[in-house]
Amino acid sequence: MKKIKYVFNHMKTRTKIMISLLIIILIIAGIIVRNLSVYVEDKDYVPAATTEKFRAALSVSPFSGNEFKTGNTTYTAGDVTAKSREELEKIYISSGATEMYARIATKRSPTEDNIVNGEEDSNANFHTLEQGLELAHMAAKLNIPLNPEIMLAYTYMDMDRQQAPNFEGYPEIYALQNGKPWEELTLGEMNVVLEAYGKFVATELLKTGVKVENWNIGNEANYGFAGVSIGLKTAVNEKLEKVPGFMRHVYSVMGTNWLKNNIWKYNAVQMTAVAKGIKEAYTSLGLDSSNVKFSTHIATVVTTVKTAVTYFKTLKENGFPIDTAGISFYPSAPGVYIDKMVMYKKIVTAINKEVGIPVFIAEFSYPSGEVQGAYAGWSNTIKGYPHNEEGQAAIYHDVVQWGKTHGLIGIRYWAPDYSGWGSMSMFDYSDHGAKAKKILMDAISEENKLK
Repeated sequence: MKKIKYVFNHMKTRTKIMISLLIIILIIAGIIVRNLSVYVEDKDYVPAATTEKFRAALSVSPFSGNEFKTGNTTYTAGDVTAKSREELEKIYISSGATEMYARIATKRSPTEDNIVNGEEDSNANFHTLEQGLELAHMAAKLNIPLNPEIMLAYTYMDMDRQQAPNFEGYPEIYALQNGKPWEELTLGEMNVVLEAYGKFVATELLKTGVKVENWNIGNEANYGFAGVSIGLKTAVNEKLEKVPGFMRHVYSVMGTNWLKNNIWKYNAVQMTAVAKGIKEAYTSLGLDSSNVKFSTHIATVVTTVKTAVTYFKTLKENGFPIDTAGISFYPSAPGVYIDKMVMYKKIVTAINKEVGIPVFIAEFSYPSGEVQGAYAGWSNTIKGYPHNEEGQAAIYHDVVQWGKTHGLIGIRYWAPDYSGWGSMSMFDYSDHGAKAKKILMDAISEENKLK
């Protein structure tokens, strides 16, 4: 020890500085690695208070509707065969589903082609208001609540793709723009339109007789909502149009305050306008809205705990009456955190503790085999959960079981019947048949037995 001390004391100052900096860097790196890979339970942790029962949000997707229309796929679960979306939803209900789901864009009705703004759009006709009303009628018939997601994008939005709304299909609402294009409206002018649209859509859905208590506004709205988004022209914040797309991921990790001050504070006001319109629909129809709750959700593929917490805090601080924080959680997708289960636990507990609201997993899936096609990059294996049916069911089980005692209010397995998911679906596809996998046959029903 004395020898090491002697050597260090006789080194040149520059060398000492370099060694000291290296030691500091290694310490910081060690702290970062630990934060990204280790979850330590807070013995005094208490989740946010809630009176809601756990929501097993297993719902038919618009994609299965297309499968039934074309006759390409038959869905079976054990001895039961579904010949329609209604029969498929009954399978989900028998497995413990407590609500249905409808993602709704501002496009009102399907068109013969998938062209949007001169380009092919795979989502052009899946999330129309007309499709949402079909699901609302189904939910009313099956006496199961509906959770609508009001995107305020023309056909689609998610973490990487933002669209502004288009109200030309709603003449009375469009007239409120007074001849100005959406990107030229001020925040105040936008809110007049958003409130009217919220009231209209909610009225149309509620008139079907469906029960709606949870409304989600926006889809993976990390980087914008209703035209106030990174990369889009808007008079609300003119600098957004010039921000390169790749910067959204940089800001998500290192620019939380920039997102807060340039996007989120405006989005909160927009979402508040939509929520106000939705509440007005209940009043107009003579319905009780005392139990109505609002949420939005963000992607967690490229985010940090600080970013997630700040996002929901910003919405709350700027007036949005948010009751539930929604997240997308895809454990096999690439991301910032070394261990995605650590990320999940840290985000859930931090939001509960610092924002004071529970968390809902608005999108979830995990592969049961090789991942191919568009989602080939989502092939990371989480330790303890192999890519087989047992691993797929086990991770769902563990996510839910831990969540129920730590402030998770529900989970939606995203598009369980979507053949494009491949092995991430709840069905095993072969030829023209889709056979329910272990995750559907026993994992979900088991979770509901344990409620």
